Amino acid sequence: MFDTTNYPEQNLLALTISGALTKEHYDTIVPLLDEKIARWGKINLYLDVRSFDYITATALWEDIKLDVRHWRDFNRVAVTSDDSNLLKAAAALATLVSPAEVRHFPLEQKEHALHWAATGTTETSPSAVSL
Repeated sequence: MFDTTNYPEQNLLALTISGALTKEHYDTIVPLLDEKIARWGKINLYLDVRSFDYITATALWEDIKLDVRHWRDFNRVAVTSDDSNLLKAAAALATLVSPAEVRHFPLEQKEHALHWAATGTTETSPSAVSL
């Protein structure tokens, strides 16, 4: 499932992925993505992958359609996870097939990852974008 945190005054959307992903989960997230992209042009995405069990075939198809439709609509994608090699490889592969800048961060660096997704830097300061 996706848990979302929308930052309405920023071109940032945060998603926590856990358990299984189904088409119904994509049906709830796609309109929000479309709305943000319509408003901002390009958006930044933060993905917190907690315990990903599986993705159904219909959900995978929705993901592929979403990726094709919005291929150029992402600036930065920050991925936090339990530091698994599979997710690191997926982040590395994404940089080869997408113009978005994709980075993987360990779970304990969530604040840095979220800040990087929003601003493009991991340097945090009191004057930084409020998340």
